[in-house]
Amino acid sequence: MYALFPPSCCPVPKSTKHKKERQADFTKAKLKLGKGKQVANNATDTSFSAKSIALPSQSLSATPKGAPVSRRNLTLPELLVQSRHYSVPTRREALHEMHQLVVAHPFLLQQHLLALVTCLSHLVGDESLSVRAAARTLLAHVADTLPRASFVSVSPAIVLFTLSALSSLEDIVRVDALKVLDLLLAVIPDELTRGFDPAASFSLSSSPASLADSSAPSSSSSSSASPQSTPQKILEALLGLLKIRSAALAAASGSFTASAAPAASDLSPLARLAALQTLARFLGAAGAQARSSAGAETDDDVWYLASAFADARAASDFVASLRPRRAGGAPVVHVAAPGTATSAAVEPFADLDGGASALGPLSGFGLLTPPPETSPASASGHSTTSSQQQHAPPSLLALLHPTLVSSFLDAAPSAFSPSLLESANATAGGENTHLATVLAVLQIARELYARELGGGTATGAGSPSSKRARDARKSLVALLSHASAYFPFGADEPVALAGAGKKGARKDGAEGERHETLLELNVAFAELSSLLVLSSSCSGDDVRGNAAAMSGKKGKKRSGDKADERGVEEVVVERVQEWGVQALRGELTTPTHPLGLALPLSSFHALRPALWSLLQQPSTERANDVFAAVVEYFCRGAGGAGGAEAKREAGEWLSAAVLIHSSPSYTSPFSLDPLTAPLAASRAPLSAKEQRTNPLAKWLAALPKWLWESGGKDDRATELVLSVLLKLAQQGPLGLIPPSTLLALAPLLAPFFHLSHPSRGPIPGPFTRLSPASGLQQTALHLVQYLRRLADEAGSEDERDKVRQLEEAVSRARGSV
Repeated sequence: MYALFPPSCCPVPKSTKHKKERQADFTKAKLKLGKGKQVANNATDTSFSAKSIALPSQSLSATPKGAPVSRRNLTLPELLVQSRHYSVPTRREALHEMHQLVVAHPFLLQQHLLALVTCLSHLVGDESLSVRAAARTLLAHVADTLPRASFVSVSPAIVLFTLSALSSLEDIVRVDALKVLDLLLAVIPDELTRGFDPAASFSLSSSPASLADSSAPSSSSSSSASPQSTPQKILEALLGLLKIRSAALAAASGSFTASAAPAASDLSPLARLAALQTLARFLGAAGAQARSSAGAETDDDVWYLASAFADARAASDFVASLRPRRAGGAPVVHVAAPGTATSAAVEPFADLDGGASALGPLSGFGLLTPPPETSPASASGHSTTSSQQQHAPPSLLALLHPTLVSSFLDAAPSAFSPSLLESANATAGGENTHLATVLAVLQIARELYARELGGGTATGAGSPSSKRARDARKSLVALLSHASAYFPFGADEPVALAGAGKKGARKDGAEGERHETLLELNVAFAELSSLLVLSSSCSGDDVRGNAAAMSGKKGKKRSGDKADERGVEEVVVERVQEWGVQALRGELTTPTHPLGLALPLSSFHALRPALWSLLQQPSTERANDVFAAVVEYFCRGAGGAGGAEAKREAGEWLSAAVLIHSSPSYTSPFSLDPLTAPLAASRAPLSAKEQRTNPLAKWLAALPKWLWESGGKDDRATELVLSVLLKLAQQGPLGLIPPSTLLALAPLLAPFFHLSHPSRGPIPGPFTRLSPASGLQQTALHLVQYLRRLADEAGSEDERDKVRQLEEAVSRARGSV
């Protein structure tokens, strides 16, 4: 039996030890008491603890009685907590419900103002488009509802986060931040632009010369010297958005070249448009703040008249004489002795033969002031000043000029090309984007050049003959040379728009908006042209150009550049003159107004410098055409566009244009002699035939009618008419207006005092409705007295009878008072 099964083949029973080892893999080991699991050396502790968990939507606490709640039964503090939620829909819904709560319960704004503004400030740069839009809508409501002082107190946080959002890497976030900045500029412009001067030398806070500008005046350098000021931060953010920061740093370090010019072409058209529009609003608000801080006594409103006088003091005296005097009426100046001329103009000093011999007798009368003698100390320091000006920080205009030109050249072909007009309408607002870009460029240029060459010269660039002013004129010539190819803007618009209207591609509202935009573009171009003309007339560039022409090749190059500038100026003035005459006569047509549109009041107010510059043309005929167009605009009562205010604006401009010839320091080429000579030779100077051919006679004949219309209703217009007629009558027989013309006004002035109606009998005129405290009645009586004196000195028997009838009307009016 053992032989059949050898020992090697017999089964061997398994040991207990091996069984336990195999079962150990499936058995949990019992740990001894007090021994825990060892922590690995590279383990990280991820445990956390919280005392409470905030779940506002599942709060068990009862809502206070009377607390306003939203449609989800949430109070404003609970919604403020939800506005910080990680979910975009939750944040957006919280903002919508907060808006509904503050609209329905305005008292919640004062209770939770700080928390609400803090919440909105953090959401200005939110990553979600819908959340940013909701936050902007709520912020607009808060700004409109709160008192201005309350909103100013909480605005720093909003400005801070808005500037932070302007540095975002996404274009859409920066565009939305610009919208918030536009909102702030509309609500609190003074706080954002206080102390900022666009004409001062500009330097970034991180530039080598960021804290001072030694060449700028102390009054203006304070605004640009503080890198922590709010206007400086806003401007740096806008320039950085337009990719101008690198060019500014290069210019401040003295290494600025043409290759370092800002390249804003990498911006999307929408982002570039938003940045330019915001910059235009910022500069406009800064200019308005500067004008308001200067007060009502500033001469910036009629700065364009300064170029017509021999010196600044004479210009200031004339402007002061134009201001109304409501307290005591217009002052009475006694007329000179018969035979003395009081309206002779002084011959320009540059046209006299020999300055030394002419200066002696003229200086004795106080008409000319000799230039101050240059001291040796100042002469030795001249080279130092020149070297400082070469390395001085550039002006804001110098930094922005390349961007303005490039933006205009990019947008203008698409905005004004008739072939692209229909295709642009088919796209989603493509034409509006390009047209708005051109408008923003011209608005920025108008603000900057006005500060450099216009009313802000005294506070900014210095005298018109300075190097900075000459550089500004060169850049303005370059801009106008590009823009003149499209002026008048929209000249071929009626044909294109008429075809689009038949197809139904354009609605009346969009067409009217485009017409307003085109009108504003044309007005801005005309303003820029006036800055070019008036700055050249008072800078003395012709004298320097002639001196340079006599000095070799460099002089020839300068004279050639000057000739190019004159060529551009002539083309621009000619086109502006044609468009301005059409606009004043109401001949600008649109598809919806084929008979023409009247020029609005705002447009005429902006065109005043351009109209004055057009009067300085060498051609007397063209200058008289402009004067006649303004007279027609005035006589039509401004065509209904602006009503009495527009007529008063035109009347003030015409009064200044006429009375300026009475100043002995008047040196402008525009003269009224071609208009006054026919009046002196005419037997009926104010007849209908004379009014049709002579705009001066038409304006004089319209003054009594305007006096009748405004008497007792508009004291400002009444004072203007009476003071103008009084000043003309005080000049005597040798004055500006012939005596026969002034005496012909006597029958037209009689109804102002007393009127004898055929059926209604005697009717008191507007003279009786004037307030005695205003002094206007006394001014009217003085006018009659000077007309009587003028009739006695140089009038015929018929003219004396007319003045006698006027005196009878005055006596009846005084008897009925």
